[in-house]
Amino acid sequence: MTRALLVLTLVAAASTAHAADRWGVSIWGLSYHVDRRVDYNEDNWGLGVRYYFKPDRLFLEGDALRNSNRGLVLPVSLGAEFGIAPLPAGCRLSGVVALTAAYYQYPDRNTTDFKIGPVPGVAIGCGRVKANVMAVLRKSSEPLAALTASLTIMF
Repeated sequence: MTRALLVLTLVAAASTAHAADRWGVSIWGLSYHVDRRVDYNEDNWGLGVRYYFKPDRLFLEGDALRNSNRGLVLPVSLGAEFGIAPLPAGCRLSGVVALTAAYYQYPDRNTTDFKIGPVPGVAIGCGRVKANVMAVLRKSSEPLAALTASLTIMF
């Protein structure tokens, strides 16, 4: 049911896109966790929708993906991209910073949680495709919890 709703949302977003390069589909996939002692799932597949406001550096993104605890996570992010450097073949390296609010399910513990905080990262954009690597932070003496990777395809 959740997958069907997500697909319908993506189709609706695509059909209402009036401005080129404003909408994108994010495909989530992988994560790397700093604490290797914990049995985290590092295959975090899911989909999302990203919309760029004017100026094109500001975006809003909503996603649905499998979290590292084998449950569902539903993040919503308000973010900005800023150019760092041009790369070969017309590509560009950008910094990304977002404020993310996320609902987490933890099936092993039969609990849920809501988290909000900053999510920094980088993106490499080549044409209509952006590869994103984001840092998941936590409140502790070791603030980096994980690195996550996604691919955003603009249309």
